[in-house]
Amino acid sequence: MLARRLAFVLVALVLMFAAYFYGRSESPAGVSAENRESVALYVEALETVREDYVGREAIDSKEQTYGAIEGMLETLGDEGHTRFLSPEEIEQSRQGLSSTYVGVGVKLDNKDGEVVVTSPIDGSPAEEAGIESGDVLVAVDGDSVQGEDVKEIADEVRGPEGSEVELTMLRDEEERDFNVERAELEVSAASWNLIPGTDVAHLRLTSFSENSAEKLAEAAAEARAAGAEYFVLDLRDNAGGLVGQAREVAAQFLPGGGVIYIQKDADGNEEEITVPGDNVPLNAPLVVLVNGGSASSAEIVAGALRDNERAEVIGETTFGTGTVLKEFTLSDGSAIQLGTKEWLTPDGDFIRGSGIDPDVEVSLKEGQEPHTPEETSDLSKEEVFEEDAQLESAFEVLQAGE
Repeated sequence: MLARRLAFVLVALVLMFAAYFYGRSESPAGVSAENRESVALYVEALETVREDYVGREAIDSKEQTYGAIEGMLETLGDEGHTRFLSPEEIEQSRQGLSSTYVGVGVKLDNKDGEVVVTSPIDGSPAEEAGIESGDVLVAVDGDSVQGEDVKEIADEVRGPEGSEVELTMLRDEEERDFNVERAELEVSAASWNLIPGTDVAHLRLTSFSENSAEKLAEAAAEARAAGAEYFVLDLRDNAGGLVGQAREVAAQFLPGGGVIYIQKDADGNEEEITVPGDNVPLNAPLVVLVNGGSASSAEIVAGALRDNERAEVIGETTFGTGTVLKEFTLSDGSAIQLGTKEWLTPDGDFIRGSGIDPDVEVSLKEGQEPHTPEETSDLSKEEVFEEDAQLESAFEVLQAGE
């Protein structure tokens, strides 16, 4: 019985791989000799494991197949971009690029080993329930979150719209329980604040998801109306997203005809992606903040503003993600997101593997972290700069350029 099941699995795998390679093959003859050898070798290894592995009962055929695909993609070296996604991960990825999500509306951060609420979103269920900035999250639905990653905890807090979650918070050394109903919330990718006592706007963009460019334009307009004459575009820890949003963001600061990036395909053909000719950009002094967490679309924008001499880039070298992803859906609903083209800066510099080097290199001091506009609203200028050396350097560069 076991032998028949194994034979069935092996045949299915061979057919699956053969069908996939046939679909991708440029030759009507079918699978190439090289790919046939690869499939045969994989089947040989798989058969050995299934027949002789001592923990045979723990074998999961789907996990083995997914692992094989992931391993194959890792050999390409397109770290942080080309990847394999299970059906569940595809859904999570699409939610991450959406401007809405279902949750309670709290921003969580890890500070000194504790999960702290940095701020509840205005009008969110969390705010209405009485959760405040500085509350320490100790349990979700009665289960302690001690030792868990912030992202894992955030996933636990989220859930179906209309369902309830119990959050246990520590405030003033007293634990308090909050029963909060989850709701659909809009995520604003952009925020701003005037650096206290100045006419310099700290303009933060957290992602390149749906409507990010529109939200950034609204934030910049609000800052201008409030008296902003100078702008710091903060792209630190922005992992990127939709390349169309990157084009729109860059166009907010570049004149018509300016090159945003160069797109290079697998055959070496290059195409310049430019700002529409009738574009009217924001005309104000600008600097850009980046760090090692700035990737993908964030690097496109930083490179475009740097190479067009529109802004100095300040901070640390970016992550180095420079490929255009195309999604290939597989038969079980999983997918390969494959880098099929490469991005270069307007001056022709490669982003992949090297990142964007800042014009002014500044690292945060020990104990410092990138501050958001929300976190600086109640601080003095001196307090802001004491806690964020990169933001202080951006301010100084703007002032020196007067």
